[in-house]
Amino acid sequence: MSESLDFYLKSIGKIPLMTADEEIHLGSIIREWRQHGDPPAALEKRGRRAMNRMVNANLRLVVSACKHYHARAAHLQIDSLDLIQSANIGLIRAVELFDPCRGYKFSTYAYWWIKHGITRHFQEHAGPIRLPAHLVDTAIKAQAMTQEAGDSAPLSVVADRLSVSCERLTFALDRYSRCRPLSLDQKLGGPDGDGVLGDIVPANQSEGLEDDYGWVHGEIALLDRHQRMVLRCRYGHETVLSLAKTAEQLGISKARVQRIEHKALQQLRRRLMPVA
Repeated sequence: MSESLDFYLKSIGKIPLMTADEEIHLGSIIREWRQHGDPPAALEKRGRRAMNRMVNANLRLVVSACKHYHARAAHLQIDSLDLIQSANIGLIRAVELFDPCRGYKFSTYAYWWIKHGITRHFQEHAGPIRLPAHLVDTAIKAQAMTQEAGDSAPLSVVADRLSVSCERLTFALDRYSRCRPLSLDQKLGGPDGDGVLGDIVPANQSEGLEDDYGWVHGEIALLDRHQRMVLRCRYGHETVLSLAKTAEQLGISKARVQRIEHKALQQLRRRLMPVA
């Protein structure tokens, strides 16, 4: 456990829990505040104070829910605190929408929103390409079952246990594997066992400034002849040429050089950063 996570758990452990009567009372205040079209300052202050109390008192519920996803978070290399914070967002949403008049406990209602926050975090951080949460769930559960069986479980058996078709399971595993990044330090399964993936990946030639800024030349080529001449004289050297020296080289006035340059840069800005 990291020091930051340990400090967080100790901090929220000191916050007193709510009683059933307090839960109803605070929920009613928050609901009145949220439903008021233009709440007075006193009501808004009471509502925010009640909301902070309900959120803080249920932070341990969030941690408890996140513990059920510890293995999955470790598998995806997701930090525990990041997962907790996403679940806290679900808790805040639950506090905003909770209606104490319906008669059920807040923890029962909030758990769904907390779980939604956790699932949303997994969905957004499972890989560089976003996949549907249910597809990621299916692929991870299938991989876990296969590992437990020692890679000997037939695909049809795993599909039956997950209540999905073989085609659906194959699709989920394929998309999940394609969207997962591979580390260059990943060991290869060769007889020696010393090689890593980076050893067989060809190193691309490092790109220079021409490769990084080649697109600029294409944009400059769209300017008129005078604008191109001014920009090349001013910025085509290791150091920027002054307006006076540019004017001297081109045989025109300094003021004209300044006007041409200003117009050219305006056109480049409009093409590179179009107005929405």
